Amino acid sequence: MVRRAMTPRRSLLLALPALGAAAALPGCGTAPETFQGKGPPFRPEEFFAGKLRSHGMFVTRLGAIERWFTATLVGAWDGRLLTFDEIFRYDDTFEDRRFWQLRRDPADPSGESWVGEATDATGPVRGRVMGNAFHLQHELDMLTLSGKRRRLGFDQWFLRTAEDMAISRAAVSWYGLQVGTAQVAFQRISVGVTEGQVSAGQAAREEAPAGPRTPPPAPAWRDPGRVMNAPPRR
Repeated sequence: MVRRAMTPRRSLLLALPALGAAAALPGCGTAPETFQGKGPPFRPEEFFAGKLRSHGMFVTRLGAIERWFTATLVGAWDGRLLTFDEIFRYDDTFEDRRFWQLRRDPADPSGESWVGEATDATGPVRGRVMGNAFHLQHELDMLTLSGKRRRLGFDQWFLRTAEDMAISRAAVSWYGLQVGTAQVAFQRISVGVTEGQVSAGQAAREEAPAGPRTPPPAPAWRDPGRVMNAPPRR
């Protein structure tokens, strides 16, 4: 019988039942006052309404860096609905896309709660602003490299550290058990707030290179004898 070597990802998933209740998501006990007066207020309708670049990685519970990626995000705010589109490019050449729609939760008169949906979310996306932080919780059926989907939960904290910078850390769970964390840094490329709405796939379209450039005209022929002010040939 041939035995195949077990990949780190597969061995991690098989070991999940042994983790038990100790895999509770971190961050649930963070007090809202932790983020008051600590940096620029996190306003999703401002920060995500424009063009952003991000760099991130996934770290397993055992501390191993498993994957990393770069992403482009394009968003807009129409005064009621925040729409933004993302394209992710992973180190293993895998590509993923996600389209988001978020709005303030009408059930919260404070205006600090948000609710919405994403293309592969299994239910509503819920968020809450706390000072310079934005706490976002959602569950996604994420596409894997093999073409299958894996249901993962994300308990994500964004911290706005500067006007054009934010960092985030998400506890990632699989059937309620934490399997690792996703750590991402965001930088705004555009200035100001983009108004209106964006559509699914817009990040990829804006990321695509421009069409073929027109080659410059060929230089006019010159007598080599006149180059560098040399006297003409006779």
